[in-house]
Amino acid sequence: MQSKFLTVLLATLCFSTAWSADRIGNTPWHLVDYWWDFGKDTEFESYEVDFTLSNDVDPKVRLYIAPIGLGHFNKVAFYGGIQTQSDGYRTHPHPRRREYIGKGAIFSRWGERDIKATRKSEGGLFESGGYEGDFISVRNKCNWTKGRYTYRLKRGKTETINGKKHTWVDGFVYSHKEKKTVQIGSLRFAGAKLVLGRRLAGFIEIYGPRIPLTSIPKITVTFEAWRINGKATPPQSALAYYPRNVPQYAGSKAEGKQVIGTIGKNVDRNQAKGTSKQGDRWVQRLY
Repeated sequence: MQSKFLTVLLATLCFSTAWSADRIGNTPWHLVDYWWDFGKDTEFESYEVDFTLSNDVDPKVRLYIAPIGLGHFNKVAFYGGIQTQSDGYRTHPHPRRREYIGKGAIFSRWGERDIKATRKSEGGLFESGGYEGDFISVRNKCNWTKGRYTYRLKRGKTETINGKKHTWVDGFVYSHKEKKTVQIGSLRFAGAKLVLGRRLAGFIEIYGPRIPLTSIPKITVTFEAWRINGKATPPQSALAYYPRNVPQYAGSKAEGKQVIGTIGKNVDRNQAKGTSKQGDRWVQRLY
């Protein structure tokens, strides 16, 4: 009994001393959100961003690294990245039993629940939910670890449904070390032409059950080499946002046009260079 009491006490002290300036909210914890502005909207054929992981992380910790934390096709929001714990349904179109595949890659969009608007890849999963707003998603196993990767979205086929044009978008993750591509799956968007919005995001997130701050993994993620329609397109500006109701365990810097995020160590925002408080978040201009 005494040992259990000490364990609870130490966990409580960990939370209160490591981050006491603001109340820590429930997960998911967006440790950092990055926003990149490319200057103009673009008719979409493909979008790519490279990201490099400094090391592997414990797969038991639910970590989501999103090279595309948010983007828009015809003002419809989408996002995608890699996770330590991915799950979903395999039986299509009548889901029955949720399956768990461990490390995976994910591509999702908002504003839709129709699973006919998903095409999972071989061995992949899909999801349709309303617990975070209406969304659909495709996922597939991706045994990522330390190294460099490319997250890529590519325009697919166009089809007509009830007299209206719709376009499929295919998602991929490429491992530069293994020279292998994981095909995540495809999602359908309304319109024969898709316009990619000028502002896109990335994020690093802890999801799932709440964890002690000492369990937040230590990893550095470098985002770089953005390409739109196959052409190198570095962002014109980059901002980092840190919500104030999550653990302040992320630091950011820019080297040239690279955006480098390091998580796993407590950061005093009052001392962070170029950082200002704006409402319920801290904002840092990287370039």
